[in-house]
Amino acid sequence: MQTVKNCDLHIHSNFSDSDISVREIFKRARDARLSCISITDHDTIEGIEEARRCSAEFGIELIEGVEISSQYGDTEVHILGYFIDPANEKLRKELSKMKGLRTERLLAMADRLNASGIKVDKEELLAKVAGALPTRLHLGLYLVEKGVVKSLRQAFKKYLSPRCSVYVAHFRFPVKQAISLIKESGGLAFLAHPNILPDQSWIEKFAEEGLDGIEVRYPRLSAAKIALYSNIAAHCGLLRSGGSDAHGTFKDFTAVGAITVPYEWIEKMRIALDERRSRNEV
Repeated sequence: MQTVKNCDLHIHSNFSDSDISVREIFKRARDARLSCISITDHDTIEGIEEARRCSAEFGIELIEGVEISSQYGDTEVHILGYFIDPANEKLRKELSKMKGLRTERLLAMADRLNASGIKVDKEELLAKVAGALPTRLHLGLYLVEKGVVKSLRQAFKKYLSPRCSVYVAHFRFPVKQAISLIKESGGLAFLAHPNILPDQSWIEKFAEEGLDGIEVRYPRLSAAKIALYSNIAAHCGLLRSGGSDAHGTFKDFTAVGAITVPYEWIEKMRIALDERRSRNEV
């Protein structure tokens, strides 16, 4: 009897906006009996080196990943990168630039809070970010700690979401550029959580711009939605992916291994990569 190999290809660590370490992710993946995972931190690949060590220790296959913030018009779109080369100089340079701009954004939001009468010590805030990628989550946690709000949900609803007076948009790659960056670093580009797009016809446009696949399994997606995105993938010639989008306690409705995909989907990704490399060598 063939062993089922389940995989979770959308997980976040405390290198971005989760409160679980890379090592803890692998422990939970082991407990969930996962064969393969991808840690896809937002706009950073700083956790990959540790993930490689944990992969060898726990005997769980790792697909090097990232989730790049991009934009299409005025809409934020997230592009997942799989099988990326973390040593790629262009990728590292662009993500480093993103980190700097995210820091500027975080401080600008702190300035707006200070101007509104809510005191934010910017040095204390940055100290809490430490080596992670600066995100709105860190400011939200600061506001909870200081008693400005009672919960992260309230922090985002009142201050940190688009259309709030404190909110500051940050630099994002155009979708086409994000796709190109992932491919230039040797990876495959997938659209994350397509269900939140305001216009589903965009998926076909992204496919025309070089998208390799879409996420078809995701927390709280109905069977009908999963079927819909599987059909869209087939229609557009796209690969399929999926995962839990686990963020530790910051997303309490999901967890590592809560959503899985079959290993055969990864095998198809590898075939696509091999075919691309063969074309490039001709």
